[in-house]
This record gives sequence, C-alpha cells and structure tokens, in this order.
Amino acid sequence: MTWFGISNYHYQIGDVGVLIDGAVSLRPVLGKQTTNEQLVDKVHESLTKRGTINVMLVGHHHFDHSLDTPYWAKKTGAKVYAPAEACMEAAAGGVPVEQCVPIHGGEVIKLSPHVTVRVVRWNHSISSGCKLTANQDFKTYGFLFTVQTPEKQLAWYMSDSGAGSELLKEYVDDGVNRGAPAVNLMKAVRDAGLTGFDIWQGGPETRVVSQARIVIPQFQPKYVMPHHFGFRGGYDFLGGLHYTYKSGPKLEELLRSFNIPQVVPDNYLDAWVYDKDGLRPVENADAKAVVGLPSSGPGPKPQGVNPRQDEMECPGD
Repeated sequence: MTWFGISNYHYQIGDVGVLIDGAVSLRPVLGKQTTNEQLVDKVHESLTKRGTINVMLVGHHHFDHSLDTPYWAKKTGAKVYAPAEACMEAAAGGVPVEQCVPIHGGEVIKLSPHVTVRVVRWNHSISSGCKLTANQDFKTYGFLFTVQTPEKQLAWYMSDSGAGSELLKEYVDDGVNRGAPAVNLMKAVRDAGLTGFDIWQGGPETRVVSQARIVIPQFQPKYVMPHHFGFRGGYDFLGGLHYTYKSGPKLEELLRSFNIPQVVPDNYLDAWVYDKDGLRPVENADAKAVVGLPSSGPGPKPQGVNPRQDEMECPGD
C-alpha cells in the first residue's frame, strides 16, 4: 500500500496493481485545474518501480480526486471504475468509452481469482472544515477489498470522503433508493462473509471523528489510516507533505477507547505491507528518489502548520 497525497493510493496485490483516485496535478488556488502531464509521468514512473497499474478506481467526481483520471487512463490503459460523471469526462478527454465503467454502488468486481472489490454507495462530507457545503447528496463511493491468501482473508475499506450521521440516511438517485451508506457497507461486509475489516482508510481530513463513531464500533478495524490531507495551504507534490498530520482530541479519545492505532504517513509515497501478520511500514526509497523525495521523513521543503488544524473537529462533533 502506497499513499501519494490526498486520497491517492496504489495497492500492489500479487500481479494486480490498483490505483485509487490519483489526482497529483492539484494547485492550491481557485480556478480551473488542469493536468500536469509531466508530473503524472514522474509519479507513474515512481509507482511502477515495484508494481503495475491494471485497474483504476475513483471515489467521486471532484477535481481533487478525478482531475488526472483521463490522463492516467490513457497512459496506463487500465480499466477504470468511476462515477458516471468521471467516465463522461474521461471520454471527453479521449479515453475509449468501454475503458471506463460507471459505478452506482453494489457492484462486485473480481480483479483476479483472489482479489475482489465491492463498491459501496457512500456519502460525501457535508462540510468543509466547520462550514456546511452543498455536497450532502453528492454521489460518492467507497471500496471494500478482500484478498484471499493461503493463511487468511485480508480485508480493508477505503473511502475518500464521508459524513457523520448522514451515513445512516437513505439516499435516492434518479428515482432509485441507493440505501443508507452505513447499511450499504454492512451488506458488502456480510456479502464477503465477514463481520468487519482490518483496516479503515477514511477521509476526509477534517471531522473524520463523526463517521468514525459509526464505522469503528460496527466494523472493529485493527488500524485506522487517515488520509485526504496535504492539499490546502501550499500543496507541492515534489516538495513533500508540507505539514505534519495531527488529528483532533475527540478522534484520539475514540481510538484509545477501542485500542486502535492511527497509521499516518510522514510524506508522499510512504508505503506499508499488509499480510497475515498485520500492517507494517516498509521502505520505499527507490520510488521516492524518482520524484526527489527523501527516503524517510518529510521534505525536501520545510513543514509548517496545517491550515485546517483548528477545524479538525467542530463544536457539533
């Protein structure tokens, strides 16, 4: 598992390489965002030092998640599973229509005889920091991975956004009841023959405690890997993560009560191995060297303070 900013992950699962989101061309300014093809090329070179990209999954159609999807798709030829809006954008960018499959939630995707992804109709966070936004009914998806190994079945859930109590509310899209996100996740877990999962990779950065109060008691993850941070306040992929992630006291108290560690990256392209023995960090120096990042720790640019630090948790949480 390699994290490379925001909610971008790469998983190498045997001979199957999976790219999640992959937006690296972001600029921390308002206005139209465009793909930096040279930067994507560099990140591609880095990720493929040790792996492949055969499949792409996109959680929702916002520029900080799907901005670079068309270029990644054309560069890799990978099969893409994404919201319909992202597939339309990819087609407009020259990606063959059949290469991008629109998702709606409930799909069971077999990536290999041993690897399955279940698409979960999730929910977008409804606030930015402590301010409400217009995202309450925005189509967002999470991905439950199960991998059958000789020793045990591995399982983790990756969601690149998510609200709090709204996860318990049913949603109707185009006249179809897509269900309540938390119930959808429960159905996916049960369909996989499980009662929970080992790892929860949850976003967004702010107010994650609201959804953690729903996800953690029900699914009992052994590890929490927070993400969706590093964009605001000076994002520069080649400069490295520009502040140290620090969660709020309410989330930390909740995790302590369940004895769950947070596994937090220090920098882009930090990597971990997840197997029968659990989750552990691994060095990724050769991949980092491609883009000029140090073999460990932050840098090369100095770190400052998270501009959202005072909004990690809000009075209503």
